[in-house]
Amino acid sequence: MAVLVHPAFVGFIVTLLAGVGIIATKRWHSAATADSQAGPQKFHDSSTTPRIGGLAVLAGYWAAVSVSAPPARDLLLGAGVSAGLALLGGLAEDFTKRAHPAARLIATTFAGLTFCLLTGYVVWRVEMAVVDDFLAVPLIALGFTVFAIAVLAHAINMIDGFHGLAVGTAIILLIAFSFVCLRVGDDVLALFCLIVIGVLAGFAVLNFPFGYIFLGDGGAYFVGIVLAGVAVMVPMRNPGVSPWISIVVLAYPLMEVAVSSIRKIRAGTSPFKPDRRHLHMLVYEHLGTRIAKAAGAGHLANPVTGMLMWSMPLASLIAVEWLALSREWSLLAVVLLLALYVTAYRKLARMPLPGSRSPQPGNEWRDRT
Repeated sequence: MAVLVHPAFVGFIVTLLAGVGIIATKRWHSAATADSQAGPQKFHDSSTTPRIGGLAVLAGYWAAVSVSAPPARDLLLGAGVSAGLALLGGLAEDFTKRAHPAARLIATTFAGLTFCLLTGYVVWRVEMAVVDDFLAVPLIALGFTVFAIAVLAHAINMIDGFHGLAVGTAIILLIAFSFVCLRVGDDVLALFCLIVIGVLAGFAVLNFPFGYIFLGDGGAYFVGIVLAGVAVMVPMRNPGVSPWISIVVLAYPLMEVAVSSIRKIRAGTSPFKPDRRHLHMLVYEHLGTRIAKAAGAGHLANPVTGMLMWSMPLASLIAVEWLALSREWSLLAVVLLLALYVTAYRKLARMPLPGSRSPQPGNEWRDRT
């Protein structure tokens, strides 16, 4: 019976029920909450799918907090309040579809600042002598940490494009962090990860494979802030863990936001302008659709793409499970993961679109890299 009151199980059930409630009542709020099919980053089939799944995640998270015990509850509180602020900024976009990217950036930045102030955790070492000298200045360490948290929040939102992709990635990354925590005896933070996994699993049941509900910007920012908080706490709480371990775990979303920003800047467009050239979109065009059609289930190309993309966070999970937690091994893992990402991206980007013999438009920049 103890499992019925475990925070992870409570979070799972409440998130699931809240999500079901949002789906069941969508006819009353779809005018404001339905995710449009218009736009370069829309691949779903329904125009009535609610994009306010972040509210279900929020409900499940706080239900889990309510039955948690210290000291895990204290960490959950700090991360939850911070992530909730970011969720509000994302919900502005989910409801109005007109929230300016700068406003959302301000919301995630303020959320990162709140996390640091509430929990007391900042990145004060990266195991690079010159940088660590700067991070010894508290204000610089605070600014660096806030910036890093905001970037990851937007990275999770950026990969939220197919059924199960963002939430599945987040669950895998939290499993990776929990493995690291267990290896160094940080049972409190491992429990934190388990509780959040339970909350996200409740949403995943509804999001994958049929996409009955979406995280939306609010949900993606909420998940991103919580993940970023874990990434900060793991090495800062445990001196035996290199900060580069967090980069290994988060390699996929961080590389996605970095490559996307570079691509858009080199093309003369804003890094915030949506396009159809992210890795998961290329995988959908060249692999997801073909695999689904070959299996006689072309309508499942969307979730198939989500599953294919799980290979990226799984590579990070394998790396942190088998490698030492030192800087040297972490740097090696980062290089290998970057090589995997770049190789996959360049190969897919140079392939012609299905049914065409010409290369994809907008890929000329890759020939110069």
